[in-house]
Amino acid sequence: MIRKSPVILRIVDELVAGGQLGQAILQRHFPKGHLLFGQGEPTANVYLIRSGIVKCSFAEGHDKEFILEFLGEGEILGEIEAICRTPAFSTVRSISELSVYMMDKTSFPDLLARHAAFNFAIMELLAVRVANTATRSARQQLNTLEHNLANLLEVLESEQLPCTKQELADYLGITLRSLNRLWKG
Repeated sequence: MIRKSPVILRIVDELVAGGQLGQAILQRHFPKGHLLFGQGEPTANVYLIRSGIVKCSFAEGHDKEFILEFLGEGEILGEIEAICRTPAFSTVRSISELSVYMMDKTSFPDLLARHAAFNFAIMELLAVRVANTATRSARQQLNTLEHNLANLLEVLESEQLPCTKQELADYLGITLRSLNRLWKG
């Protein structure tokens, strides 16, 4: 449920420690609840999570939110927007204290071009995300809501990730009312 990519973090840690990135990458800290990206808004930076967790969500015009995923250590944010030169695809907000490596979105393609291991790790991360999204979508379609809720609660407990009832509903793609009926039924 909380996606992590220790390989990317290790690569960037090594590049930073070796001084190979100069001033292209900075360390930043953000408090719980900090908005990194707003859906549809222009982005200026790409972030690599050193520690902490963010929630990525997608909203529809009628105030419905869908939680795409929770990202943790080693995950990268803003890479799609930097590569495609688009506004933010989703809203990204920290749900814990957050420590990141930050680079402007024009430095990111340069880093991809100059460091083959970093480039490959990013491609692998994107491929894993596509596979995870497809698997999650299939499971949500093939299984009952009761089954999906039971699995979600089990994962949340094992990862010690607190979620509100609204966040549970948003992750399952249902309304809070439907979630409440599911619990009562």
